[in-house]
Amino acid sequence: MSLISQSDLEARLGRTLTSEEVTSFTIINSATQRMVEEMIGSSVEQQNATTRYYDGGLQHLRIDPCTDISEVKYTDDYSAVFYTLLTSDYTNEPINKTLKTMIRHRSGKFMTGINNITVTAKFSIYGDSGILNIVKSAMLDSIVAEMQNANNVKKESIEGYSVEYVTPESKNAFSTIRLLFPEVI
Repeated sequence: MSLISQSDLEARLGRTLTSEEVTSFTIINSATQRMVEEMIGSSVEQQNATTRYYDGGLQHLRIDPCTDISEVKYTDDYSAVFYTLLTSDYTNEPINKTLKTMIRHRSGKFMTGINNITVTAKFSIYGDSGILNIVKSAMLDSIVAEMQNANNVKKESIEGYSVEYVTPESKNAFSTIRLLFPEVI
């Protein structure tokens, strides 16, 4: 399943897709979603709670964007849990937003260690409709730029040296995502 459907793209373009465009849409849409999810470190679709590991030794622990943090635990070198933090031991930050990107320990630093803190949460932006709509719009802009401009990759060659680069239309489509997640990207 994908965040963007064919009907979403057709609505953005104001027309139905040709059979050739339908074929390329599937590939471009899948690649765009995967690239965005790798950029932000979280899914753009609805997810169940999963556990991720982080290094300790900090008071402000940066985590991948998520919602619904349910547990924070300390683990040993063998990934065995030896302490579950109480919700009164930490705050999910930013406090006034649905999408969380940090956990702050209330009384000092988290215990020092490598991969010794587990966070169980829904690692997805799907739970924050405002952020999701902005990301979806940026993804649609990128797909439209790919579908409408066959020349979005430029190639120059000078004296046997060649370089390929993406034109500004394709790069700029993701500028809003970079602004939303500056600490992640």
